[in-house]
Amino acid sequence: MRSKLKSLALVAACAGATLAASQCTSPHSGEHAADAAPLAIDTVWTPRSRPADIAAWAQRRCRGREECLEQALVSVIDPAGVDKAMAALKILAERDPGVAREGHVYAHGIGIAAYRSPETVGVQFGKCTTDFQSGCYHGVIQGYFADTRGGDAGVSKARLDGLCAPYRSPDKRWLQFQCAHGIGHGLMAVESHDLLRSLDSCDLLADDFEKQSCWGGAFMENVVNATAPHHMAVTRVADVGEAGEHAGHDRSGMEGHDMSAMSHDSAAKGGHDAHGAQPAAGGHEGHEMAGMDHHAMGHDGGETFKALDDNDPLYPCDVVKEHHRHACYLMQTSAILFRNNGDFRDAAAKCKLAPADMQQTCFVSLGRDANSWGRGSQERAVQYCLQAPPEGQPFCVVGIVKNVVDVTADYRDGLNFCKLVPDNSKPACYHAVGQQIAILDDTREGRERACATAAHGYVAECRRGANLPLVPTD
Repeated sequence: MRSKLKSLALVAACAGATLAASQCTSPHSGEHAADAAPLAIDTVWTPRSRPADIAAWAQRRCRGREECLEQALVSVIDPAGVDKAMAALKILAERDPGVAREGHVYAHGIGIAAYRSPETVGVQFGKCTTDFQSGCYHGVIQGYFADTRGGDAGVSKARLDGLCAPYRSPDKRWLQFQCAHGIGHGLMAVESHDLLRSLDSCDLLADDFEKQSCWGGAFMENVVNATAPHHMAVTRVADVGEAGEHAGHDRSGMEGHDMSAMSHDSAAKGGHDAHGAQPAAGGHEGHEMAGMDHHAMGHDGGETFKALDDNDPLYPCDVVKEHHRHACYLMQTSAILFRNNGDFRDAAAKCKLAPADMQQTCFVSLGRDANSWGRGSQERAVQYCLQAPPEGQPFCVVGIVKNVVDVTADYRDGLNFCKLVPDNSKPACYHAVGQQIAILDDTREGRERACATAAHGYVAECRRGANLPLVPTD
């Protein structure tokens, strides 16, 4: 998605129709000036407004223009509510494949715009919806970190640990993940997209679950900023002040995020060995590794972190700290597929170049991307996985099914998907759904009921994944 505005402050002013159209044009060229013209808000919306009416109005006024559409959606947040803006976006996505393709980006922008103040960040976060890979949740956290007003500003252990505190209970595990994953995105903006500094900031989090979720958000942001660096990021100057630019999500299959990156292994054959090491103490020691140049000169003459390396398909996973590698490899195939134009066979071959203990994790990443590149067709996603070598296919299927559940937060979607996969991958698939069930439901009774609905012959795999004891009938 090509957004034409370079900073949150400029976009905000344009969205609020406080600048002349000439001030809202692209810093790159003037050919898209019409897209950035302020939107005339000629309709009064209220909390009782119908999302269908909002969608029809936005569609009629904007006629597919991206900047106009993002302004329209943001304009209804205050009078109608975040939920109405998200519902309208969902309707627009059903009508327009282009909007559907960029749904996570629009949702992320709505979340940024919904942010109001540090005191109300939890309230606004709670008003988001799970649609479009929960981009709204991530955007609210992004807005929080972009807020440069006085007080306890910047990155601190206390500030980080306080953000997700309302969701730190077993029954809110999924929201806790969304919060911490959003922190990873936000830290990248705060740290000028220096991945290594952002990961060290994630390490300040006291909760291991949140720490690992944060790493995943930072790695995702690293990839998407490098491949689609002009993100739609709409918010209000009065609320956020001098906010930094945020990167968007490229349309080539990188919008999925993996909740499994936090604390669950992705073993395909019923194993329970964790792929990620525990974080080391501290977290702000020097970044440089011998013989490695991680930085390049920016346009302003300063050093910027080199996000990706065209000559090294495994970078930055081969230079990050040991305890960050697992989260990195869970995202790495997005960068590989961006470079090779979606060649899954080649991406699978690149996974084989990873260290032996990271190859399975890389195949899980490939599965997550397969689900995105499948564009709603799970059968097509499975075909992508079949381009991997036989030993990688079950892990690739794990990546698909975990992303399927991540997107909807409904284990039943995962169980239905497992019916589609080849027999050699079914045990891995049901085991992975069990792992997701364990995240979504902290009660033994709930996990028992969920796994009991697995297909005949695979209940045991689901129970193993959900950390349930096997019973004689298994």
